[in-house]
Amino acid sequence: MADPEPAAPPMVDLAADLEPPISRPHIRDILAAGGALAGQRVVVGGWVRTGREQGHGTFAFLQVTDGSCLATLQVIVQAAVHPLARLTAAGTSVLVEGELRRPPEESKKATLDIELRVDRVIEVGETNPATYPLPKGNIALDTLRDVVHLRPRTNTISSVARIRHQLACATHRFFDENGFLYVHTPIITSSDCEGAGEMFQVTTLFHQAEKLEKELKENPAPSKADIEAAKLTVKAKGDAVAQLKTARASSQEVSAAVLELTSAKENVSRLEERSKLKPGIPGKDDGLLLRMTSLSVKLF
Repeated sequence: MADPEPAAPPMVDLAADLEPPISRPHIRDILAAGGALAGQRVVVGGWVRTGREQGHGTFAFLQVTDGSCLATLQVIVQAAVHPLARLTAAGTSVLVEGELRRPPEESKKATLDIELRVDRVIEVGETNPATYPLPKGNIALDTLRDVVHLRPRTNTISSVARIRHQLACATHRFFDENGFLYVHTPIITSSDCEGAGEMFQVTTLFHQAEKLEKELKENPAPSKADIEAAKLTVKAKGDAVAQLKTARASSQEVSAAVLELTSAKENVSRLEERSKLKPGIPGKDDGLLLRMTSLSVKLF
């Protein structure tokens, strides 16, 4: 007697656990339509270019952009809707819902055709204002080399990208209409003539590690003896402060000695922090994934 066929495994709907997609218009389309959209409810997503609290912290103005155009949409959030301090930092990612309205005529921003009054904050991706590298004002292009992933958020780079997009589209359209095919011919090689292969690196870790290794060669990390000598200096400065206080010295002399003691302590902290620097690419366990000396051959 033949064995019965095994039962088919139950079908699992992987999409059942996913949140339904949220439909949202581009800020470019909202600004293009202007006051014609007044009264409509929309969901807008993007990141905060600038933000400020007004009315003694009762509401906040956010200038939000989603990259679809250079302009920003003015978004108004009341403190009762969401904590304003979590929204106003530059670089914060937001997904909000509200009603599009015309700005008041007496408003200083009356030149705007439309603004969004938020009544629900769906998602917030916070940033740390102390470490977020892009300021509210202009930024030097050289500085952007260290934050490559954030370059498209600047007006300069995004404008260049749009121009390049239009030029590339026009070029491809011309050749396509004339019967040409656009073909990629990928090459993987260890030959890196004159550093040209660095264009194809998909990580900035190599650049950072090389920069650190060069810096350590020019200015080596302090030794244990250097740190111990700095600690002895701190002890000597501390004893000097104690002696001045015991001798009832003037407040100016004591203050000067305290400043020297504080400077000596800060120097010890800097030396200890610098002594931890090592060449190579750091891993998740703060170890070294690989030394730069082992990168004699890179593949591109």
